[in-house]
Amino acid sequence: MAEDPELSIVAPVFNEEEGIEQVVQYWLKVLQENSANAEIVLANDGSTDRTLEILENLSQKMPLLKVVSYTPNRGYGYALKTAIRASKGRWVITLDSDGQFDLADFPSLLKLQNEKQLDFVTGYRMKKKDNLFRVIADRSLNLIVRTMFSVSLRDTNCAMKLIRGDLARTLNIEAKGYPTPTEITIKLITLGAKTAETGVHHSERLQGQSKLKFFRTSISFFRFLFYLRRKVRLYKAGILQTL
Repeated sequence: MAEDPELSIVAPVFNEEEGIEQVVQYWLKVLQENSANAEIVLANDGSTDRTLEILENLSQKMPLLKVVSYTPNRGYGYALKTAIRASKGRWVITLDSDGQFDLADFPSLLKLQNEKQLDFVTGYRMKKKDNLFRVIADRSLNLIVRTMFSVSLRDTNCAMKLIRGDLARTLNIEAKGYPTPTEITIKLITLGAKTAETGVHHSERLQGQSKLKFFRTSISFFRFLFYLRRKVRLYKAGILQTL
């Protein structure tokens, strides 16, 4: 692993034994093809299958792979925060570990960052690969977020993001699950991060099943949005010191 990597690829992992080796091998291939000075940091979120065993075996073969593991399962947000805080890169790329996002898109995020001297580049899914009901629901949720927080971004809950490393490692990520990417987006914008958005590719899960339960997840998402809006208002009013 590079001592001072330019880029940290970070992701949470929970019960991904069916596809995690293929995903990590592909990420390594992408990084090598781009001659990237990078590390991969994965947080094993209390997996109960063979995920940790697979990751530990991979880390023996891949010096740039760092695995942080703990039990019990504490949710997507905690795992992503753990991976971010264990990273050392000047820039952090967040994404999921199930193969839905293509790491090969990372040069376009870096290119936009460099052209506009940004602190934060968030992806938007150019074509979300899911059933029609979920696609419509996702677009509706994004419309609600844009209205509640007065932001113009298309896809605040896209998991693939490029964040300045020192800024990412100070983020107080509170959401447990699905709202996490939106929380990151809204908090960074509120903190004054210079932000832009660019399209990224989205695919179906490589293997396995989604851990999300749609209706329960939607209710939790709305509850968190109201909490986050209140917190943002208190921060802007000078009542809270941190987000």
